[in-house]
Amino acid sequence: MAVKIKMSDVTRLRLEAIRKRERKGAIIATSVIVVLLFTMLFIAKIFIPEPPQAEFLVYQPEDDSSPNIQKVKDISGGTPPVAPPVNVIVSNAVDAVSVLPMDVEMDLDGMSMNPMSDAFSGSAGLGEGMGGGGGGGAGMGGTKKEESAFVGRFWDLKKTYQGAESRFAAATAVRDVLALTSQFYNGGWNTGLFSPFMESKTKLYATCFYMPNCYDQEAAHAYDPKKKMGLKASRWVAIYRAKVKAPVSGTFRFLGAGDSVMGVRFNNRNVLACGMHKLTAGAEGWNAWFFDEGNNEEMKAADREGLVTYSGCEYWNGLFGGFRRGETFSVESGQWYDMEVLISEIGGGNFGFCLLIENVNEEGGIKDKDGKPLYQLFRTSFIEPNAEEMYEKQIKYKDDDMRVLPPYDPDSMVWPAKAVTPGAAR
Repeated sequence: MAVKIKMSDVTRLRLEAIRKRERKGAIIATSVIVVLLFTMLFIAKIFIPEPPQAEFLVYQPEDDSSPNIQKVKDISGGTPPVAPPVNVIVSNAVDAVSVLPMDVEMDLDGMSMNPMSDAFSGSAGLGEGMGGGGGGGAGMGGTKKEESAFVGRFWDLKKTYQGAESRFAAATAVRDVLALTSQFYNGGWNTGLFSPFMESKTKLYATCFYMPNCYDQEAAHAYDPKKKMGLKASRWVAIYRAKVKAPVSGTFRFLGAGDSVMGVRFNNRNVLACGMHKLTAGAEGWNAWFFDEGNNEEMKAADREGLVTYSGCEYWNGLFGGFRRGETFSVESGQWYDMEVLISEIGGGNFGFCLLIENVNEEGGIKDKDGKPLYQLFRTSFIEPNAEEMYEKQIKYKDDDMRVLPPYDPDSMVWPAKAVTPGAAR
């Protein structure tokens, strides 16, 4: 039998009241949640601003907009290329743009430089003395790493790598020093020959090879700027190396003056040996290029072939005949070539060197007051060394007849370089 229970009116009214209160509570709770969400969004909008949108403005720089910029002289003999217009992009939202380092190289028919460098400074910056230990690219070079330069290493042959006296410590060892240097020059430029001797911990960077006659100790000062290694004058060798880029195509040759000796290797071939001693003759070359009264007149006449003498360089003219022409070599514009330079002082006392270059395909050019051609200074930057200024930085040979003033064409081309440590793998 089914039992049917009928809800009383009072109970029904109470139940409906309970349900109304529950629905009202749910509506209120939902409303509160919605209000809280909108409140949080509003607060976030105020205190956490949206990242700004990156806006870019593209504009063309106006011609000649930079004041006091001098026109670069065209030193190539041709028409300089016209640079394309440059679009500059500027952002007003720094946080939204990643800034990348720029390494821009400009090539202007024989000139190459990074606009971030100080290649236009034109200052030799030799620091203390003519050695160049304080910076710059003339003399022996500078301690500051140059962007377009040779890197040089220096060995004091009078000391072993451990600091003791070597077999070349005695002044009478000059012939043996020349023999070792000649072996290096003729035997593939192997720096391992110098490993038994003391090497400077300092490397120098040279953008040209221009050192007027000076006191031999200047080289040791340059490679021992803090005087902690005890490097001394005489019987030392310095080797410089780089890859150089030909600014133009053509056939060239070096002209050099070096006391005691200077040698150049270009594209793995010996192209110049100059100075007081004959590098190609080993120890027997000790007296080969002396031009004193004791020399054989026939030998003097033969050795003077291919020499160039300049007024202002009388000391060098009398010592080893002047500037000696080297062997010719050919290059293609824009191609890179290995190049190494050997500088050595053997007998001691004083030393100096200067490296010029001649384009044998060109005729004419500027001349000195005596009508002799002024050749270009071989250089890897826009540095313009001045012998008069360099002599102001030293004491000895400042005012006597041993001074030399090597001349060169001031519009010399620039051969861009990449420094390569001598002895490193090719």
